[in-house]
Amino acid sequence: MGKRQTRPRQKGKGTVWPGQPPAPEHTGAARARQPAPLASRTDPKTADDTAALLAEIQQVANEAHVVVEAGAGSDGASSDLASAWQRYRALAERQADAANTLSVRAETLRAEQEGLTAAAARQAEEAAALEERSAALDARCELLDRRERDLSDREQAAEAAFTERRLEAGRELEAWLTEQRRTAAAALDTERQDRQARWSEEQRRLADTQTALDQRESELAQRERDLRTARLRLEDEREDIAHLKAALKEQQATRAERFEHEVTSRTGQLLQRMEESRHRIAVLTESNERLGARLNEYDGALASLGGMTLEQVVERLTELRAENARLLEENAAAPHADALLLEQLRQRVTRLAADNEELVRERGELESALQRDRIAVNERQNYVEHNNWLRAANDQLQHLLNEEAAKLRATAQAGKEGHAFPACSHMDREFGTPRPFDARTPDLPELVHQMQAVIHRQAGLSYRLSDLRLVLAGMAMSRLHLFQGISGIGKTGLARALAVAFGSDTSAAVVPVQAGWRDPQDLMGYYNSFDRIFYESEFTKALYRAQCPAFKDRPFFIVLDEMNLSHPEQYFSGVLSALAIKDRPSLALTTAPVRNPAALIIGGTHIAVPDNVWFIGTANHDETTVGFADKTYDRAFVLELPWQHPDVPETAPAFPEPLGHQGLTQSFDKAQATYGAQADGIIEFLDTHWRGRLAEELRVGWGNRLERQIKQFAPVVVAAGGSPGEALDHLLATRILRSVRGRYDIHADTLDTLRTDLVESLMRFDSAHEPAATRRLLDDELRSRGRQ
Repeated sequence: MGKRQTRPRQKGKGTVWPGQPPAPEHTGAARARQPAPLASRTDPKTADDTAALLAEIQQVANEAHVVVEAGAGSDGASSDLASAWQRYRALAERQADAANTLSVRAETLRAEQEGLTAAAARQAEEAAALEERSAALDARCELLDRRERDLSDREQAAEAAFTERRLEAGRELEAWLTEQRRTAAAALDTERQDRQARWSEEQRRLADTQTALDQRESELAQRERDLRTARLRLEDEREDIAHLKAALKEQQATRAERFEHEVTSRTGQLLQRMEESRHRIAVLTESNERLGARLNEYDGALASLGGMTLEQVVERLTELRAENARLLEENAAAPHADALLLEQLRQRVTRLAADNEELVRERGELESALQRDRIAVNERQNYVEHNNWLRAANDQLQHLLNEEAAKLRATAQAGKEGHAFPACSHMDREFGTPRPFDARTPDLPELVHQMQAVIHRQAGLSYRLSDLRLVLAGMAMSRLHLFQGISGIGKTGLARALAVAFGSDTSAAVVPVQAGWRDPQDLMGYYNSFDRIFYESEFTKALYRAQCPAFKDRPFFIVLDEMNLSHPEQYFSGVLSALAIKDRPSLALTTAPVRNPAALIIGGTHIAVPDNVWFIGTANHDETTVGFADKTYDRAFVLELPWQHPDVPETAPAFPEPLGHQGLTQSFDKAQATYGAQADGIIEFLDTHWRGRLAEELRVGWGNRLERQIKQFAPVVVAAGGSPGEALDHLLATRILRSVRGRYDIHADTLDTLRTDLVESLMRFDSAHEPAATRRLLDDELRSRGRQ
């Protein structure tokens, strides 16, 4: 906006008092040359000075008005007017200084705005660089995803090929054993040991092959976990950037609201000043009107002389001449004072009216400039906020990088100086002292009753004596137990209550199985070669605790809760292979020895599977679970828990002393030595009466493992108060006839005849026991085929 030109002054019109300097450039024009400043940058001292200046100008105007109204009847009128003029001159000079100060500040604000514009351009370039970096990170994420899919496809292909090879080898081995048994029936006793040796050798070879494959799968799983870790870090960085963007948007909204408030306040101040100017103009206009009224009064007085007589007129004229002479004398002392003052006031009113028009025009120009400045300030604010956001994002990313670098350095230092198995090393110190236990050999019937009473008293669960007898005999038969039944029936409760019944509630650990487990590392944990730390799982911790001095002489139970949420033959394959090895079985944790392993880690790479540990898996059968493979059932003791719990009489047994593992094993050995004949009778009964028929009608057979398990299981059932028929009924239902479930290639008539003949045969074998488990299994299969 240009500078307003000063109006030319004509002689006799628009003149000023003697000695008055030329009128300074109007402050409104000076204000129009600069952008409207932010309210937050307004100097309170300058605002107060301006208000004081306006007040003084108003005071001078009031004093001049008083002098005019009082007239020129006193000698002090001229001195008062001269004094007022001096004050007005000083105020004009102060107003000119204020206008110059505002102009300097306007130039300063323009320089600051140009600097901010340049900074905003630099920040825009930095934002483009950050966007390029984000695009690079996204490309890296896509590359990692492709690699993860390739690894998954390779694992599935390797797993399928491995499973097919094992199944084919198992079928060939089973066929060879069956043919050898049929052709060498006469020399069974002499050749049994030789077959057993060859079977063990084959199992050892398969175990070695499985170990090599497990190691390969562990390496692939480790690489997969590293990729997952990298992807999780990238996702965390993306979430942090999203949070920063949200915070930036919120801050931007707050600052925009604050700036709008400041602009509104500044506009109000300008409007207020304009109203004050209008008020001053109105006051001066009112003074002019009063002077005009006085002139009209003089004209009326002259008109009123028309009614006077001549004498009165002459007399009045004489008086007026005398008054005129007096006035001429007074006028000589102060020539034309009133006329000059009146003319000056009229000129001032004219100037104020012109100034009012100029202020209205300048107001429009200021409003336009304010709108432009508001847009410019918004853009500047956006640039500043974007700059602040980029700086905050940069600081946040730098902070995260520093934290990650510190973690990596700390982890690397801990790997160099600390233990590779931190939790296991801690257990070395915590459980390094043996604890006392009851070393006596328990009586098995007494132990079964004690188990029933303690479980009912301590855990609030009730089970039949027959079920507890089977569990105890199952401990002698296999170290893998499978508890099945409907949900909520107490499968996990029974598994944990066994530790309580044996006198030590700390000798049990529950490991929840996850649906995504696919390899042994999900069960055991994994070794991070960068951190040099093995991240032990709950299973590994429990297995290590079981062999610490405080627990190694007690029965220890590791409960795999919901074991069939994932395929046990995948994640539990290493344990299944280890359980088939009698000579110091162990599980591989790493492929190479690590530094500073825990005390009981074998060679820095393996963990032993101690003989005081039993693995108990609980299983539901619904749409969220998978079925167990035959090899898992063949190695396990299976118990189907009843859905109704019996009433157990209330007793108050003393809490038993912790039972020793060696004493329990000796009780099992004693029972097997005492009642081995009953086991031989069961084997003879099956071979003589049912082996051929079951193979012909149902295509069901069994091998040496079942015969060995019968010799371990049946004597303990009898020694604990049961009968051979009870042991045979359980083994038929859970092992031999289990494969009949869901096989619709077997005709219902065949099953019906088999049920009748088998129940009668079992009753003849042991009339003291009702074969309820076998009957219930076959009845369920017949009902599924529409038979009652």
